[in-house]
Amino acid sequence: MRAIVTGAARGIGRAICLRLARDAAGSGGVRVVVADQHADELHSLVAEIEALGGQAIAVAGDLSDPAQPGRVVEASRALGGLDALVSNAGISIPGPLASYDMAHWDKVFAVNVRAPLMLAQAAYPALKESQGAIVMTTSISGTNAHEPLGAYSASKGAALMLARQLANEWGPDGIRVNAFSPGPTVTPGTARAYASPTTLAQREGRIPLRRIGAVEDMAGVVAFLLGKDAAYVHGV
Repeated sequence: MRAIVTGAARGIGRAICLRLARDAAGSGGVRVVVADQHADELHSLVAEIEALGGQAIAVAGDLSDPAQPGRVVEASRALGGLDALVSNAGISIPGPLASYDMAHWDKVFAVNVRAPLMLAQAAYPALKESQGAIVMTTSISGTNAHEPLGAYSASKGAALMLARQLANEWGPDGIRVNAFSPGPTVTPGTARAYASPTTLAQREGRIPLRRIGAVEDMAGVVAFLLGKDAAYVHGV
């Protein structure tokens, strides 16, 4: 598989990259562009992917820069084609909407909505040629309001509709597009909150399975959505 994964350095993105590398270990190895703003962690990820028999190209940068999506997709030319785009990068800048800074609003939407669209546009020719797939990481916040995540929730709601719209427009071209919305998950960004036994118990109590998700749980969903077993899963 030849893929792009954004937000790859940490958490769910890193787990996705390693899952794809493990799944491809017996069939020639994954070839992947890993993109994130955390350059040092990208380099260690490249080493882990290579240890699993894959190839990886690191592209460091901030996806709120409108030129960055094009740079990421341009780097994928070295893969000899593209089978998958995983738009996983996302940011949240909490704050009450009554006084929310519009510069923060624009940055959240730039990373969470504009960048996935620009990545998809730039990758469209290669994905059409390969009959490839796009997976966008959204959030349960895209369908459930949570204070003080007004900008994040609105952006993830927009990202969900963007995935549906791309699926509607690009399905005839053979490009599958799906989104997945992680619930509570232990990542470097949430680990501090879940370190409190009280907080952990409260949040686990709201979940029917009575456990917080692991990044590997999320990576498994993405691997399925990109794989042959999901060949008729589209616009979900």
